[in-house]
Formats: sequence, C-alpha cells, structure tokens
Amino acid sequence: MDCPTCEAMVDAYVDGELTATESADFERALTVCPECRKRLDTARQIGGLLRDLPAEPAPDLLRARIERELRGIAGRTPVARRSERMRWMAMAASLIVAVGIGWAGGTLTGRGTSDTDALVASYLRVAMAEHPVDIASSDHHTVKPWYAGRLSYSPPVHDLTSTGFPLLGGRLDVIDGRKVAVLVYRRNQHKLALSLWPAGPAAPNTEPVVKEHDGFSMAEWRHGGFEWRAVSDVSPAEMQSFTTALNRAVDTDH
Repeated sequence: MDCPTCEAMVDAYVDGELTATESADFERALTVCPECRKRLDTARQIGGLLRDLPAEPAPDLLRARIERELRGIAGRTPVARRSERMRWMAMAASLIVAVGIGWAGGTLTGRGTSDTDALVASYLRVAMAEHPVDIASSDHHTVKPWYAGRLSYSPPVHDLTSTGFPLLGGRLDVIDGRKVAVLVYRRNQHKLALSLWPAGPAAPNTEPVVKEHDGFSMAEWRHGGFEWRAVSDVSPAEMQSFTTALNRAVDTDH
C-alpha cells in the first residue's frame, strides 16, 4: 500500500468503517509510514476534541443542509463516497472554527440568522418532514379557521390547483422571532412554502422579486395588505408563475 492510499484511509480507520482486511492492510502500512502514523494520531486527537465539545443542537438550516448532502453521498459509488468523505473531513477543522466564530459573533453583536436563512430553514422543515403540515387540506374553509386562536391575524388561504399549485395545508413557524402562517403547496414532486404576515398600515403593493439563493428559488413581495415570502426548489420561472397565480387569486377575493 502506497502512502497516499494509507493516508486516505486514516479517517475511515478511526471511525471503524474499514473491513477487517482493509484494517489489517492499513495497520501493516503504518509500520513503514511515519507520516501516516502522525496523521492517525492527529485524527484521533481531533476526534477527542470533538467529543469533548459542549453538546449544542445544530441550527435547523445547518442540520437540514448536512442531511441533504449526506443523502446525496449515500447514493454514490464507494470510490466517489470516499472522495467526498475526504472533502468533508478536510473541511471539518475550518467548519469548527467558523461555527465558533459565527456563534460568538452572533452572541456578542446581537445578530441572529438572516431572514433569508430563516425562510430557507422553514422550507427545509417542510420539505424534509414526514408530515409537512399541521392541518392537511386543500379546502380554505378548513385551513383558514385552523389558524384562529393560533395567530393574531387571519391569513388569506387560496387553493391554486387550477394553475398547477395544489394546496397541501398549513402550519405555523417562527421567522425572525415572529410567529407566522405558512401555507404549503405542491408543484409536481416539489413542495413550496409560503410564509405570510400583515403588511404595515397602508403599505403599497410591490411586484414579486424572484431570486435564487443556495440552490433555492425565493420570492418576496407585498400584495393585498400582506407580506409574502415563498421558498422552493422549483425553477425561478415556476416560482414566478406561482406568485402571479396567487396575486390573481387574492385580487379575485377582493
């Protein structure tokens, strides 16, 4: 076994992921490879430091992104998985430092997660949940009354099945410390999370602004006295179609 192969196996060995044959070959290679022995000692030290860190729950956004990435890795070939694993391990030390700095910065300056990240996290909770809604129905006469007593406002609810966005139901979430209504729609096999809350007094309508962020399509606009924020993994064109259909439905009700 050459040194690069031996070094590439260090982390898998520490985590007990090698077969018995691979472990035996790796251990034999260590006897003639002092650099790999140092690499093994370092990996064990990092593992010990990680185990000693205070256990804090990961933010929803970070956890969801990692889970999504790991599901993608799981579907790849063994060679590709090992290559991807090495990339993740190479990022580990930097990630630990970055998380620590980010936590300290957020704590000391009072800045929390941005609205954008909070909205993406809300969407990921919908997309990854076994039960993405608290009230499952496409009937606005069922969904709208469910929010009574749970929110300080009554959200408008529209089923957009006729335009290709059937309503799945509704849920509650917290965005930037504000409890808001989240309506969940479907577009083919994709889900779309629509967060909404009342706009300020006499706030004028604004045109939907659709953008891409971290692989997601996001829309932000004001219409009919409400602020609307939509997030999904549909294309920007489909997101634009959704905002148009929703605005039309809101105007029809008025």
